Amino acid sequence: MRMLARITALMASLWLAGCGFTPLYEAGGSADDMRAKLSGIEVAPIADRLGQVMHNQLVQRLNSDGNAEYQLVVTLDQSTEGYGFRPDAAATQEQMTITAHVALVSLVDDKTLFADDMRVRTSYDLVLSDFATVTQREDSARRLVLDLAERIHRRLALYFSKTG
Repeated sequence: MRMLARITALMASLWLAGCGFTPLYEAGGSADDMRAKLSGIEVAPIADRLGQVMHNQLVQRLNSDGNAEYQLVVTLDQSTEGYGFRPDAAATQEQMTITAHVALVSLVDDKTLFADDMRVRTSYDLVLSDFATVTQREDSARRLVLDLAERIHRRLALYFSKTG
């Protein structure tokens, strides 16, 4: 059984080496190069409280060093829609969608290097307690924004891994 596991591990490593697999966080063959590229991104202020949460998460993930070559511009749109209606026409659940309009701009020539729209969605129950519903709505929005910040970070790493 151990021999079969060893052979399988060897075959998997040979297959990965043969397919040209490279880790995402390597730009130009070095994780340090990728960190340098990502730390050269300045995050522009994002409106509202959710924008502040996203801004802080992006600044923390990018480890900006103050020598910015790029600026990340993010605009958030939030919408909610009720569904799951009771006989008295009151909604029992709500679906929240947050869309981030993202643009990476070069500070050298003010050229937009890429722009993308990212969307996340969640749903939650509407309960009889207004406080519980508001708390649930705010917590859901915060989790969605943190998820979007991670997606933006990965998208930036992907962009720099392709451009070198």
